[in-house]
Amino acid sequence: METFSINSTRSLRNLYFVRTAFQVIWAVAIITMASTQPQLAAILFLIYPLWDVTCTVYDLNTSSQSGNTRTSQIINAVLGLAAAVGIGLTVFHQPIYSVAIFGAWALGAGALQLIAALIRRKQELGGQWAMILSGAQSTLAGVAYLVGGLHDKRHIKDVGGYAIFGAVYFLMSGILVTRKLTELSTAEVN
Repeated sequence: METFSINSTRSLRNLYFVRTAFQVIWAVAIITMASTQPQLAAILFLIYPLWDVTCTVYDLNTSSQSGNTRTSQIINAVLGLAAAVGIGLTVFHQPIYSVAIFGAWALGAGALQLIAALIRRKQELGGQWAMILSGAQSTLAGVAYLVGGLHDKRHIKDVGGYAIFGAVYFLMSGILVTRKLTELSTAEVN
């Protein structure tokens, strides 16, 4: 069984903390701008899947990964790019459809995150139970946004809560991976 190196684990921990900060800032911005500055909120909405793609590419380039994890992350990056294109084509004219597209993306990305977290858990990387929960929650939220968007019941500002929950999961994982780093460093010294 392949395990994570200290450098890969450190990169993942840093990524989790950066994602936490970004998601909190993004959520506050989208919630506050959705009603008062819808054009800026639309741009922020478009940025979210692109941010996820950026994080996925960073993770692919810095973490030790098995073939299955790598494959799920490559699919996730392609899915994020497709979502960004779909959102870009709809967000300024039919924002409710962009919410449905976001939902389809969140459903797929959540399922892929769940797969990657389960694989990483087998690789003895700490903090993955929070990513497992995050993937499951994202999948369920994706269904709600997809259905709600198609029935004109969800709005761009509603995804702010989604991002805040994600930030909490990333923060928990970052803390738990930090504990794993401490264990690895102690084992290396001994």
